[in-house]
Amino acid sequence: MEMNELHHLDAVDLLELLQGKELKVEEIVQHYRAVMKRKNPDLNAVVHFIDEESVHKQGLFQGLPFLIKDLNAVKGYPLSYGSKVMEGFEATWDDEIVKRFKRGGLTFIGKSNTPEFGFTPATESVHLGYTKNPWNTEFSPGGSSGGAAAAVASGMVPFAHASDGGGSIRIPASNCGLFGLKPTRGRTPFSMRLNSLAVSHGVTKSVRDSAALLDVLEGPQVGDLYATPPSGAPYSSINHEDLSPLRIAYLAEFGEIMEIDRDVQQAIRETAQLCESLGHNVEIAYPDFDLHRFMEAFVVVWVVGGALAVKEAAGMNGKDPTVENLEKMLFTLIEKASRYSAMEYEQARLILASESVKFHQFFEKYDVLLHPVNSKSALPLGFYDGEDKTIDEILAVSAQYAHLTPVANVTGQPAMSVPLFWNDNNLPIGSHFTGRFGDERTLLKLAAQLEEAKPWRQRYDDLLKE
Repeated sequence: MEMNELHHLDAVDLLELLQGKELKVEEIVQHYRAVMKRKNPDLNAVVHFIDEESVHKQGLFQGLPFLIKDLNAVKGYPLSYGSKVMEGFEATWDDEIVKRFKRGGLTFIGKSNTPEFGFTPATESVHLGYTKNPWNTEFSPGGSSGGAAAAVASGMVPFAHASDGGGSIRIPASNCGLFGLKPTRGRTPFSMRLNSLAVSHGVTKSVRDSAALLDVLEGPQVGDLYATPPSGAPYSSINHEDLSPLRIAYLAEFGEIMEIDRDVQQAIRETAQLCESLGHNVEIAYPDFDLHRFMEAFVVVWVVGGALAVKEAAGMNGKDPTVENLEKMLFTLIEKASRYSAMEYEQARLILASESVKFHQFFEKYDVLLHPVNSKSALPLGFYDGEDKTIDEILAVSAQYAHLTPVANVTGQPAMSVPLFWNDNNLPIGSHFTGRFGDERTLLKLAAQLEEAKPWRQRYDDLLKE
């Protein structure tokens, strides 16, 4: 049974209801399962349902409902990676990030949709179907955490797991009008694959929910190769902390590097003006590094690491990747990866490292960098089409759409998309902020300040009533 009074609440609101004994957690879980049952057939945000009767009442979140992205293993449930090659595979273990969500007291009610192996910024799995953007179902929610973002924005869950190896938290957060923080590399459990580019966290309707999630996830895992500065006080305390005026650099127009749509440029300029009105020192500036060279090297690391991940996952399921069980995009990715030499891979890795130094040096002068998440708002459904496009065609599309977000994955810095604007098509446009390595606290405090100055939660009203 759905309870209309829950539609407008974030996770922290729900916790207050539980603590005041106004509701039982079983009633809350039942509500979100009912919403998911009603809305998912249209949006296709959830691809596997978890119907366990038991509710995990321990931990900070006391049993609140949650989705795990279908790129991570939950023991006893399918792990499909959005791919036919994984059909019939069931995980026999919990990934470390899943263990932490469980210890945080979250009740899993499903697994969210992704593009095949999470490789595009549009959630368009041929095997499990496309996910639609709840703001306008003719458009994509982005990817690869598109299922998670569509589910949260439409009210199927209060918040959800998301991960980010090149923008996969921030892009769907931008497209679906949510808050999305990519933590510093090493702040939360991360994978050794893809040169440790990917991190996990979540997509949320409020900054405070994101901070609370980070509190339950933070901490090293056995074998970490990176040292992350300690956070100090809990992130949930940010609302009680002052924020001194920041030095904020921004760029809305990238000229020949990347053509930015006018509505996106306008959103970034208005965000810069909002930051200035809040007392921050804002000026036009951008790091002096070679973005094209950087992205060419990123593609090499991404393609080679991705091909290995696909082949090893298929092997877990007793299969070889073929043109019959993979989309053309990923089959040609494996072919492309096989043509790189070890020397080319190492050269690409060193280019990323040397260009990253230039990017980090920029933050000796500035606290925060603001720029667009993508060159456009949400793309029409089918724009990526991995079934018919080769990896080179997919990369060409991405070069004109999602060229900016991978930088923070390589440098390891925290970055976030803040939902401050919607365009004339009622599609959200996020504002992208990058902070210093290890300094999520400044980003979260700035986001909370922006949220107070230009609230966005009332925007969900129309989606939640549907």
